[in-house]
Amino acid sequence: MPTNWTISVDWNGDGAYTQPIDDVTNWVLEANWFLGMRTLYQDLADNATLRLTLRNDDRRFSPENNDLSNPLRGLVRPRRQVRIQSNDGTTARTHWTGWIENIRPGVNVNARRTVDLLANGPMPFYTAAETKIPLQENKRSDEVIAALLAEVSIPNTPAPLVSTGNTAFPYVGDNWVRQGGMTDLEKDTFDVYRAIGDVTAAERGRFFFDREARAVFWNRHYLLTEQPVAATFTDTMTGLEYTYAGEDQLRNEISVACQPRSITPGVVTLWQLEGAIIEVLPNSTRRIYIKYMDDSGNRIGGYNVSLTGVTFAQGTAAANVNPKANGAELVFINSGSIPAIVQTAVVQGRRLTTFDRLEAVAKDDPGITAYGRRTMRLSLPSLSSLADAQFIADFELRRCKDPKGRISTLMVTSHGRQGGAHHDKQLGLTMGSRIVVSEAQTGHGANYYVVGETHHLRQGATFYQTTWYLEPAPAVYPWKLGDTIYSRLSSTTILAY
Repeated sequence: MPTNWTISVDWNGDGAYTQPIDDVTNWVLEANWFLGMRTLYQDLADNATLRLTLRNDDRRFSPENNDLSNPLRGLVRPRRQVRIQSNDGTTARTHWTGWIENIRPGVNVNARRTVDLLANGPMPFYTAAETKIPLQENKRSDEVIAALLAEVSIPNTPAPLVSTGNTAFPYVGDNWVRQGGMTDLEKDTFDVYRAIGDVTAAERGRFFFDREARAVFWNRHYLLTEQPVAATFTDTMTGLEYTYAGEDQLRNEISVACQPRSITPGVVTLWQLEGAIIEVLPNSTRRIYIKYMDDSGNRIGGYNVSLTGVTFAQGTAAANVNPKANGAELVFINSGSIPAIVQTAVVQGRRLTTFDRLEAVAKDDPGITAYGRRTMRLSLPSLSSLADAQFIADFELRRCKDPKGRISTLMVTSHGRQGGAHHDKQLGLTMGSRIVVSEAQTGHGANYYVVGETHHLRQGATFYQTTWYLEPAPAVYPWKLGDTIYSRLSSTTILAY
């Protein structure tokens, strides 16, 4: 059966896509979309993007067209959710979900009358939010990521899929402080997406948003667990990028930096109100976020935090503190009839100190001699254990030290409606799909996992092109406790971190 495509925009913002105006399929001239990762062993996904080119003869997609005859009058705005779906008669699929960010109508009444809608996946919601989670103590990577995801609320998106982490951290969040940057930016902030990336990197896992804009976290063993083969390609690809021992692939020295922490034994001042006053209006609540600092003005983490020394120059208010990892929210509740003027306040606690970085190094000396030094450096602030850093260095060296041929991208095309060729694979293969690729000219053949995807649909959906970004599946899968069929140590499997 033919494949029917539906491209929709939720113009009313109700998440239903039920209005006739929501279906823009017949206006679409071209659609290009991407999601996932583009590079080998990338742990944090790139921004998911979509570019839609639509006919705009009647100016319905021009945001400032306020004619009463315009069915989209006042509705063409940023942050409207957009969705691409297909139905091949057997399976209905969602291929991309995101939010319009830019609207670019063509200009000049005598020019081509089109509009470009540029959309993003959920990532900008997370990069725009500063993380203020409480100090995470003795938490696994998935527990920390769940806390970070809860800081950002995005309507009309599925619940996250978070696999159980393999790494537990004594402390997380205290050293999430951005240094440097432009002079007009605050120096000691840390956005939620960067924090997720920090934890994911320390786990050696993966984090991305899937076709439905769902947040997905894989622990480091997810792609080290054998998955069934979803497709096989043997000299039938439209395009393929192959490199032998590329600079981004062959690494013979791995350096992993961690940051040990220590808690001061005694209580110290983490913040105090100086040279300012806080006014709390009658019958109101005022919330103020403060940041822990050491004696030199450097941002630090706090432990066992309390609020003390609160005095008022006028009136009174109840005062509470909600401790966070490297700051706190002060809450003042004034139930009186006159303004309360807070004159002094002190936040105390034990100081969580980050020491100088320690580095674990793994080297392949024969490889350095043969191919020159090729170094990978990983800085993992959430990691405090030098032993864990050494495990990571050894693990990364094992999978990167030997020169190999690797395919980074694979491209196929088909008729977007009538199908044929690899059309069913274009519709179905997505992040985590395992494929087998054989290419006669290079003599290369290996198993790969799809870690990213780009799609191009045009010419009335008759031309459909897909590019998958790939990384090698393990040649030998790790040993798994309790698996007596596939896991025979030193025979079919090896130990892994």
